[in-house]
Amino acid sequence: MGKFLNQAQVDGFQRDGFVSNLAVLNPTEVAELNARTEAFEAERPQDLSWAFDIKANLLFDWVYELGRHPLLLDAVEDLIGPDILMTNATFRIKNPGSHIDYGWHQDSARIEVKPAFVIVFVALSPATAQNGCLRVIPATHDRVRPFTLTEGPGQLNRLVARVVGADPDQAVDLTLEAGEIAIFHGNAVHGSAANMSDKRRVAILYDYTPAKARQHVGRGSGQLVRGVDTWGHWGHEPVPEPGLTETNVLNRRAMLSTYHENVLMGPRLPGETITFPDRPY
Repeated sequence: MGKFLNQAQVDGFQRDGFVSNLAVLNPTEVAELNARTEAFEAERPQDLSWAFDIKANLLFDWVYELGRHPLLLDAVEDLIGPDILMTNATFRIKNPGSHIDYGWHQDSARIEVKPAFVIVFVALSPATAQNGCLRVIPATHDRVRPFTLTEGPGQLNRLVARVVGADPDQAVDLTLEAGEIAIFHGNAVHGSAANMSDKRRVAILYDYTPAKARQHVGRGSGQLVRGVDTWGHWGHEPVPEPGLTETNVLNRRAMLSTYHENVLMGPRLPGETITFPDRPY
């Protein structure tokens, strides 16, 4: 038995590349997180496009703290070991009628990480087939598939990989209740469709990487959230201050500038100018 997962769940993850419907947050925690999300949306709508994007864990102390939730980390430890870096947190919100469709992709396609990282989908609302839940194609985590590059939805000037020849008929809907999580392998082929319902879908996605892992291109960075890092393969990121402070914004900018080649941004292309979501100063 692991700290959180049973052996059947661990075996299923190793076979299929994902494990789902893990109850982590209680209703009070879910309500507080949604209230924080909605308060920021109401108070600073002009900042949503960049503040809820890549490495939100460097901007919001409560996003960082959610990523350190003991039950969540127990489940992650059962899959990747005790020395854990939080290497990204990103909001994924689909409002009713949203046409955002994240096509079939592997998060590790452009920069491979070995041993692989995992992604945790934290549902702050129900995730259903109608509102664009996560979909995963089982047993596709064994290798990186051929892909093409395109500009991602809602990710201006950021190239994203799209798997060539993915078979959607093989996909599994990871429907979740609010407070549940799904964990999937960094190589797993996954995507999500548009929100065709009248219900909002709210989630935060976290990347967790074994501290001993290496990128095949460049050097990434992360926050050590459990265990130790005796390998030194990753840059270490600061813990955010309470509130979206200028210090937090500039720290995030510094991390993304220094460690530009990460799995979300991809390898730097010849002549490429470093760009990432931010606000002007």
